[in-house]
Amino acid sequence: MPMTAVCDAFEEKYGDRCEIVRTKFFQDKQDPDLKYVEDTLIKEVKNHNKYKIFGLFQFSMMRLVGQKISLKFLYGTWWKRGFKPSLALMQELNADLIFNTHFATLYYACAAKKRGLIDSKIVVYCPDPIIGQQWDRRADVFALSSAAGKVAAEKKRGFKNTSVVQVPFLIRKAVASYTESRAFYRREIDVPEDKFTILLADGAYGAGRLGETVRQLLKSKLPLNVIAVCGKNEKLYEEFQKLTPPGNITFKPYGFTDKMLTLSAACDLFIGKAGASNLAEPAYFGAPAIITFTATPIEKWIGAHYTDFVKSAIKITNVKKAVQLAERWAQSPELMAPYVAACASERRCDGPDILADKLWEILVSDK
Repeated sequence: MPMTAVCDAFEEKYGDRCEIVRTKFFQDKQDPDLKYVEDTLIKEVKNHNKYKIFGLFQFSMMRLVGQKISLKFLYGTWWKRGFKPSLALMQELNADLIFNTHFATLYYACAAKKRGLIDSKIVVYCPDPIIGQQWDRRADVFALSSAAGKVAAEKKRGFKNTSVVQVPFLIRKAVASYTESRAFYRREIDVPEDKFTILLADGAYGAGRLGETVRQLLKSKLPLNVIAVCGKNEKLYEEFQKLTPPGNITFKPYGFTDKMLTLSAACDLFIGKAGASNLAEPAYFGAPAIITFTATPIEKWIGAHYTDFVKSAIKITNVKKAVQLAERWAQSPELMAPYVAACASERRCDGPDILADKLWEILVSDK
C-alpha cells in the first residue's frame, strides 16, 4: 500500500517527465526461481504468525551474527535460487532510481549496485517505526515516518553514507475522498447504521488471533456489527461463512478485499495485529485499536508506536479481555474519547506527495 501510494503520487506529478516502471518483482518474469523466493517469504510470514518464537529466534540470530553476514547468508545461500535472477532483473530494468518498500528488493538493488551491474539511486521507505536488521543500509536514502526511528537510525553504524528523512506515514491518498459519515459507509457495506461497528484483521494472511477473537465476539449480547477480514486465509474465510451469528449481531466476513478503506471508514474500533497499514487507516478515520497480536519485533515496534507515542491504541493479547474491553466501549463510547482524540494526529495523507517530491529531487540531482 505505501508503494502504490507513492507511485500514484509520483505518476500524477512527474509521469509526463520520465518513464515509470511498476513491476511485481517476483512475478512479472514468471521465473520459477523468483517465484520460489516470494513463496518462501510468504511462508516465513505465516510461520511468524503461527509460531511467535520463530520470528523472535530469527531476529535474535541476526543481532548475534550481525547484519552483513546474516543478509549475505539469507540471500546468497538460503534463497540462492533467486539471487542471480534477481540481480539480472535489476540489470535489465536499468533504472535511474529504484524505490523500495520491501527489504528483499532493497537487498537485490544494493547487491547489483555493489557489483557494478546498475548505477541507480536506491531509495527505500521503511513502514516500521524503527529500521530493523533486515533492511540493507547501503541505500542512498531511507525514509520513515517515526521521528524516534530517524534519530535511532542516524546513531547506528552503517548509515554514514545514507541520508535518513522523515515523512508522514504513507497512507493511501484515496482516504481524502472518504468524507461521509460512518453511517454512510455502513450503508455501503450493508450493515445497520446504528450498531457499534468492530473491524478485525490480522494482516494479508489472517494468521493471528482473528478466528479466536471473532468467535468470542459472537458470544456478545450487545448489538454489534462485526466485520472480519481474512485476507488470503481462505480456510478461515470459509469457516466464517458457515457461522450463524445471534440475532443481535450482524456478521460480515471478507476474504482478500479492496474495500479496506470503506471498512475502516465504517468502523468505531479496530481489533487485530500490529501491522503498519492495519493500524494507520482506522486511526485516520478516528477509530482506536485494540492490538491482540504481535508476531515479530517489527510488529512490537509498530504496536508500541501506537500505544506509547500516538496513544490511539491499547495492547491486550488475552482475547477474552480484549473482547470485554470492546464491549465496555460499545456500551459507553465516551470511554474511548482519549483514544479517539489521539487518532487526530494521524489524520494526514500528504506523505505520498512529500516523498514523491523527494524522489524527483533525487532523480534530477545528477542530471
